[in-house]
Amino acid sequence: MNNLGRIAIATAFLGASSAFAQSMNINTTPQLPWYFGVGVGGGHLNRSPGDLTGLNNATLEDKDTTYTFRGGWRLSPFGAVEVGYYDFGRYNFTGTLLGNAVPVDGSARAQSVAISLVGIIPINTVDIYGRIGYAHSQVKLNANAVLSTVNQNDRQNEATYGAGLRWTFAPNWAVFGEWVKNDNIKVDSYVGGIDYRF
Repeated sequence: MNNLGRIAIATAFLGASSAFAQSMNINTTPQLPWYFGVGVGGGHLNRSPGDLTGLNNATLEDKDTTYTFRGGWRLSPFGAVEVGYYDFGRYNFTGTLLGNAVPVDGSARAQSVAISLVGIIPINTVDIYGRIGYAHSQVKLNANAVLSTVNQNDRQNEATYGAGLRWTFAPNWAVFGEWVKNDNIKVDSYVGGIDYRF
């Protein structure tokens, strides 16, 4: 392909991109680069009681409160790098050992620290975004029987991903709603919160 053909293709691509941006009201205005946010919501643990605990006749409370603290750098209108802490909740369980002879109760708590790349589609004052990244996670398991207590920490590295919406209602402030999930910690977390930009 000669240079004239390459220029024609590049011109057509830029024209199509511009038309798409105008039709969608894409906001390419530079944003305040730094932000910090907090959020709270609910989590659902997608594991069976027996799979999580290994107990007989196990029961599991599979819903709890979740929350997050995160901060990031918006490097362009279309992308950001973000670091966050996620508490995915505490899930209580009961069961038995040695058939039905020994009753056991306890809880499992899931936490994670993650770094993510965030892709953003900015439409007027609303951002549609998705994230994918790396997480270092920990599940703390506490089990109590009649004569003993067992504590176990399971640490792992895994992928994290999610998607959300953010509405900027003032120059420095935005509210967001987001779904987040890690690859191995099988908790779907739905949080809403507020971001401060500076």
